[in-house]
Amino acid sequence: MVGSLAGKTYIVTGASRGIGLATAKSIGRRGGRVALFGRDKALLARGAADVGNDSVGISVDLTDPDALIAAVDEAAALLGGLDGIVNNAALNLPRPIEELRRAEVNEQLSVNFLAQVYGCSAAIPHIRRRGGGRIVNVSSTSVSRWDEFSFISIYAASKAAVERFTLDLREEVKPDKIGVTLFCPGSTATSFGAGGDPEVMGKAFETWINRSPMFDGRMDVETVGETLAHILELPVGHNVDFLQLSPNRPTLRRQSQEDYVNLDKNP
Repeated sequence: MVGSLAGKTYIVTGASRGIGLATAKSIGRRGGRVALFGRDKALLARGAADVGNDSVGISVDLTDPDALIAAVDEAAALLGGLDGIVNNAALNLPRPIEELRRAEVNEQLSVNFLAQVYGCSAAIPHIRRRGGGRIVNVSSTSVSRWDEFSFISIYAASKAAVERFTLDLREEVKPDKIGVTLFCPGSTATSFGAGGDPEVMGKAFETWINRSPMFDGRMDVETVGETLAHILELPVGHNVDFLQLSPNRPTLRRQSQEDYVNLDKNP
């Protein structure tokens, strides 16, 4: 593992905390340099220092396509090129369908889907100039498992769009020696759910736990980050097309009621 990504450079979005930060650190332990994308400048600076290898934090609003494209170009310039991008950033704002708010719908689609589209589009020319590399698009097991949580129709639908987009992307960039992976993690313990309306989150939780008493538990971010970084280690000409990583710790749902809004349902 040590040094396996030495000399390689990557962008990781949503990297100020959670899975994104864990992935960046895993890349750093393998000798790679990372441009950490997020909004909080202080957290990004701290994360880049933890990753090491002269990694950098870049504050960017992923809902702004022009800003995102400019940030990708800036990262490539600062890192001296680009070997890949991990499109990890995501936003989950649970709400019943009949109560959906337009701004919340648009924000989730912009962060969860369109940011991956524009991020890939901007990164491809840089990766091509390196003679090949990797793109990892992070989806969610909520696309195929309806019972991940309640009131997450827009989140799950945005991730389904990522999966279909990734199929075309993989075929288009194969001639450029760019491997494309769809990474599909199950429930992971981070602060991912903290942005939801507390009242709605409470109703969603009660609805969810009333379906059945047990769920598969949550994964730790370090394991998820290590798995993502391992994908990047594969030699050119080899690819993981799809990888689903799931928790396997049967747990009483009600045990997580108090802290759920501070944990990651990045299913």
